[in-house]
Amino acid sequence: MTAAERLYQLIQALPESQISEILDFAEFLQQKQLPSSSPKAIPPGTLTGLRGIAKRPGPAPSDSELQADYTDYLTQKYQ
Repeated sequence: MTAAERLYQLIQALPESQISEILDFAEFLQQKQLPSSSPKAIPPGTLTGLRGIAKRPGPAPSDSELQADYTDYLTQKYQ
């Protein structure tokens, strides 16, 4: 029995939701084999390399701190 036949046999016993997951995975694998010039490929040097650059050190500010900062900013801007 070939791998394709074995896979087909196993898939037949699965519920539809799991078959859909397997199909999504197979399509993902197929996408990986496409040449890197495909339209979904992100060229190097885009903003993806800057992810996290604006992140503040330490814990994220609370809503009240953000509101106070914004209020201070608007007060300074329109004085």
